[in-house]
Amino acid sequence: MSTTVIILTKNEVVGVRKILPQLNLDWADEWIVMDGNSDDGTIEEAEKLNFNVIQQNGKGAGNAAREGVHHSHSENILFFHPDGNCKPEYIPKLIKKMDEENYQIVQISRFGKFGTSDDDTFVTSFGNKMFTFLVNVFFGGHLTDALYGYFIIKKKVFQDLNLDAEFLTLEQQISIRSSKLGLRIAEIDGHEPSRIGGERKMIPHIIGSRLSHQIIKEFIFWK
Repeated sequence: MSTTVIILTKNEVVGVRKILPQLNLDWADEWIVMDGNSDDGTIEEAEKLNFNVIQQNGKGAGNAAREGVHHSHSENILFFHPDGNCKPEYIPKLIKKMDEENYQIVQISRFGKFGTSDDDTFVTSFGNKMFTFLVNVFFGGHLTDALYGYFIIKKKVFQDLNLDAEFLTLEQQISIRSSKLGLRIAEIDGHEPSRIGGERKMIPHIIGSRLSHQIIKEFIFWK
């Protein structure tokens, strides 16, 4: 099956320079850099490497993901971030497992038996595990990592989930709604390296509040 890799960027010029040259374009059928109107040279650096850069019309990571899917032409969508948190060599592993075992979603897990993270602090690690636990308890999931944005998903599944989450809550919404529907989800234990360059966009107490509100809303308005 065909795969489009959507690379989400916003002022990630350091990561683009270091990470994008490590990507083997033969791994996937289509590559899109979905940019949130960067002003630090991210766009120019990506274009130098011959990536197709599309400027986001809306705002927020959730909107960028939806716009990227709209522009894609493949049966599967793989989301990648060039901030150092995503190891490039996992891309072919995600695609292979998706193609050979017919899952609807395959994702990298930082908290499985062999998963690790260099980027988590005590606070963010606790929060990630707590919200994963809540997703499993309230929505019948069996996940070890409900918040990591490194995954491949069938395009039709992404569209059918009718996602409307915004800043850094899209991953949890996908975990919640796919768990509600009992979709076939696989996890591959992996390592999350530390961020390089750019600015961390996640503020724990603000994102924690949004994730909590999302769980309550998704539970009350179950459909």
